[in-house]
Amino acid sequence: MLSSIDKQIQVNYRKRFTADKIDDHIWLGDIDSAENDEALDALNITHILTVLDFEPKLAEDDRRVRKHVRAYDIHTVDLIGEFESCYQFIEDAVCNKQNVLIHCHAGMSRSATIACAYLMKKYKLSYDEALEKLRAKRPCVYPNPGFAKQLRLYHSMKYSFTPKKSAANGTSESDHIPMEINFDEVIPLPQTGSYSIEYKCKLCRHVLFTDADLVAHIGGKGRFDYHSRGSAYKAKQNAESQDKDYCRQELFTIQPEWLTDVYDKDINDGDLVCPNSKCQSKLGRYSLVGEKCTCAKWVNPAFHFHRSKIDECPIAKNSQIEELLLKRAATT
Repeated sequence: MLSSIDKQIQVNYRKRFTADKIDDHIWLGDIDSAENDEALDALNITHILTVLDFEPKLAEDDRRVRKHVRAYDIHTVDLIGEFESCYQFIEDAVCNKQNVLIHCHAGMSRSATIACAYLMKKYKLSYDEALEKLRAKRPCVYPNPGFAKQLRLYHSMKYSFTPKKSAANGTSESDHIPMEINFDEVIPLPQTGSYSIEYKCKLCRHVLFTDADLVAHIGGKGRFDYHSRGSAYKAKQNAESQDKDYCRQELFTIQPEWLTDVYDKDINDGDLVCPNSKCQSKLGRYSLVGEKCTCAKWVNPAFHFHRSKIDECPIAKNSQIEELLLKRAATT
């Protein structure tokens, strides 16, 4: 029997635990839940299935059984080829009455896709049925449209997909999965071949990028709750806008050409610093695993500039000012 103090400690761990129990012996969560050793121990979670684009750092004395699937949260990523091995990993633990945590960074798309595939195969469900069952336990789940396409394909193939390599070109069946084109994700703004706005460092006036470098995303319905970064519940509850209005609250760009060594395997986020060596002003942050916009949408990867550190300079106005200065100089 647990004492009242022990019971209270367990309750406190669970309150801070940012994962949800989705089935017998199975939890679905975010990266914070995977790092909450107290809660993992209290819930006797012995197996962890990680779906991230980088290798998580583990304690030297880590004793949990682990599986890592390396994947970005982008619609072109092949996850269907991982469904069978992930199913076996989860099912082996469940059959032995051991508890499993499935997680990615936010517990919304990548890990939710793996959990959805598991439920589909386990209970012979369609994608929509499995998604409904999953959202009943964790309302925030939202596989990106490419993953949703793969899950529907998985159902049509009766939960059996084994990639077959082509001897000729080394490609697999999954490389040819037809994908939708209108994805709700980071989207480069329409390109015109020219630009009309330069964005400069407010401190030293160094040109950082132009409006041709901006990327957009469909706006969410609510502001992100900064006090629950890991769980992303606010983002999930407010997650998807039904219209196609692009969010312009924050400045997100493609990877700046002057930002080097970003894709070092050991570096997934850091500061965006002015490339002017005499300035070095902190302008924002980048994160290859993504971050939340203030509209509640997850942007991945994220190259995020703070508007308070940036000046927006329309080219036409600059040209007019330069012409006036030249005329004034000619008359003096």
